[in-house]
Amino acid sequence: MILHRHSFGIWSVIAKKAFKATFRRPDPFSINGAIRETLAPKEEVGIYIHIPFCSNLCTYCPYVRYQLRDDKLISQYVEAVKVEISRYGELLQDLHLKIPHIHVGGGTPSLLDGPQFGEILDTLGKYFDVCPKIGIEANPDDLADEGKVFGLRQNGVTEVSLGVQSSKRDALQKLGRKYSWETSLQAIGNLRQAGVEHINMDMMFMLPGQSLEDWVGELELAALQDVDEIIVYPTLITDHCPGYKLVKEGKVNQPDKSVFKKMVYAAEDILTAGGFKPVEIYGYSRKPDWKYATVNYEMEGPLLGIGCGASGFTGGYEYQNTCSIEEYIQAVHNQGLPIAGGRPVSANEHAIRCAACRLFICRTLDIAAFEQDVDNSSLPGDFGKILALLRLLGYVGKQNGELGLTRKGLFPAHLICWAFVTNIPCRMSEEFLKTPWPVEVTVP
Repeated sequence: MILHRHSFGIWSVIAKKAFKATFRRPDPFSINGAIRETLAPKEEVGIYIHIPFCSNLCTYCPYVRYQLRDDKLISQYVEAVKVEISRYGELLQDLHLKIPHIHVGGGTPSLLDGPQFGEILDTLGKYFDVCPKIGIEANPDDLADEGKVFGLRQNGVTEVSLGVQSSKRDALQKLGRKYSWETSLQAIGNLRQAGVEHINMDMMFMLPGQSLEDWVGELELAALQDVDEIIVYPTLITDHCPGYKLVKEGKVNQPDKSVFKKMVYAAEDILTAGGFKPVEIYGYSRKPDWKYATVNYEMEGPLLGIGCGASGFTGGYEYQNTCSIEEYIQAVHNQGLPIAGGRPVSANEHAIRCAACRLFICRTLDIAAFEQDVDNSSLPGDFGKILALLRLLGYVGKQNGELGLTRKGLFPAHLICWAFVTNIPCRMSEEFLKTPWPVEVTVP
């Protein structure tokens, strides 16, 4: 099986139909008006900041990232990020929005040093009511330096999602990763010693050549580590990742669908037995009141996306920043917000996104809370029919006013989730990477 956007059967078809969207290059006036108008009723907004630099490019990475060849570019980029934050601050300052979550992804955010994160946090604090905490994604080799880790902690980094991916050297080599399992353990130790509050560890499955036994061993080892959460996710194959050519030429292949299913349930069983509670279909936490995730903000909003390649969603308006670093830096200094494409999102689509996120990713849809949170709380008929079918098949149950995934429904939920990811956000990255300022982009 190849985990490509066309490979999830009926769920690929549904994702392509339900979430088809066209982004158009807006003028600055309409951008500002749409963002301000749709955020005006909100009390808080999440912040996502994209750092598109990597020391080397991973084989199957589908995100907006570039190999860093000049360290001076990082400083220029951080200055541009601060300018973009000020643009939003000036646009939204009188709305008195609270920022409860700041997450920095990439790319490789851990290439930045502590003071640079401090500068970003200070800039946000000039305009918004900010919780002085930042969560970042990090590579283990960047955090093997104890001094750097303490510098990050002293400048507001309190949550770290560590991209361990595997304990096996050959698997890491296939992924294009240059560190070792020992380096990952050292990074975890440094984070604990520095007083970082929460640590998540990412682990990958469905790697080319990986067996079920390999994955079980990875899970058992991961469950022994001093981390607060483990996120497991499959190796997705996108047309624009460096490894796609290997797949297309038949040089690598992934485990088949039956093994995929067994790997999903192995994670569920081994990690829950190891003291981790399921908090998402792919996330397991030792602290049930905490998880490292931005998926709720990405799917439901409101989220401001800042940086080259970042996307944002206010709840009523979705946008994508330009994916060119040079154009991004120039745009924020010269013309305002660096948005390459945007689109209004209807109340019906917002309702579907919220329901799908809560049920198929976060495992539970509280009907009363959904009706309170979502303006148009009556789901469109097609989505209701899908829910009815899933209940009939035993994938979804209802109890005490909540719809919840059953154990039987866990694997179908993975198919639904990854069909959406490969067809929508991954396709957005692929299309917007083709040119800095497209006139129109339709996904999938």
